[in-house]
Amino acid sequence: MPAALDPGTHLSTPTDGSLLDRAHSRWAEIGLSLPDLAPAIALQESLVARTILAVDRLGHGGPPIVNLTPDQAADKLRAGTPVLRGERVALPVALLEPLLLEACDDLAVGGAGDVARRVRSCLDEGRININSLLTTSFDRNQTAILGKAVHEGIAPDVLWLAAELAVGPAAHVAQRGLLDPDGAAPHSSVIGALEAWPHGYCPACGSWPAFGEDPDRSRQLRCSFCGAGWRPRDLGCTYCEDGPDHVTSLKTDPGLTHRATLCSGCGAYLKWLDLAGPTPFELLPIEDLASTPLDVLAVKEGFGRPSLPDLGGPERFPCQMVDPRR
Repeated sequence: MPAALDPGTHLSTPTDGSLLDRAHSRWAEIGLSLPDLAPAIALQESLVARTILAVDRLGHGGPPIVNLTPDQAADKLRAGTPVLRGERVALPVALLEPLLLEACDDLAVGGAGDVARRVRSCLDEGRININSLLTTSFDRNQTAILGKAVHEGIAPDVLWLAAELAVGPAAHVAQRGLLDPDGAAPHSSVIGALEAWPHGYCPACGSWPAFGEDPDRSRQLRCSFCGAGWRPRDLGCTYCEDGPDHVTSLKTDPGLTHRATLCSGCGAYLKWLDLAGPTPFELLPIEDLASTPLDVLAVKEGFGRPSLPDLGGPERFPCQMVDPRR
């Protein structure tokens, strides 16, 4: 198997039940060690359960979400372009729309309150075309979504997050089909292009990693949106690519192996988690939550997580966000 993409995450896909059992076991551990995170755990429980179900349903039949040959995918990777970026997308909107609306409901109960309810009302009233919203989120066009939210007088960050939670499972299934197909090794051209991928942003969708996994047998970054895994090319900054002399490490306790790397050049940080193995896509938010003390410490030191990378390329039309019925 290639070093660029660890297929272990997908070769043995746990059943829905085993993933939920694993999730509940992990939440119990987090709750004991970090009781202040109880409200966040309660919010995650419904979000993760829906993600598990959505991935399972999306992975069983249906047309491909993105149609690319291995050679086309490899050509994009060699050009530094994420394989899903800018492609025609066939999203199962009927499956994803309930995820979007229920995410708004969960965010409302989880602390966003009336802010999230107003986003839900905007969607219910048809003021935003849901197909366009999900497609624009899939393509990581944050500018269009935020602009539409401002135009409608709703919270941009809540609309962006709800759309991301809804369409993330589809992005995961799409990238898995291209980069790590179930039951088959990736095509040799894709393997070579992934091994040579030099960037800190995701080779599938172009998002930054949620964190890095650093188990004994591999070292890889994990995408915050689609869950793809890829190997970092060097020890410098993942974001601005400054050299190792600009990067330092921070731990919440000297005896712990989890750490955050801090870049003095761009002011960003990245968590590295010493885990037993690759985390299933559906459970990535749980490990991100479990390592919250690292986030808190990095922020106290003046570091933050960067916004989405600006990859340039063709304009993705914000007018697609306008419901054609209006």
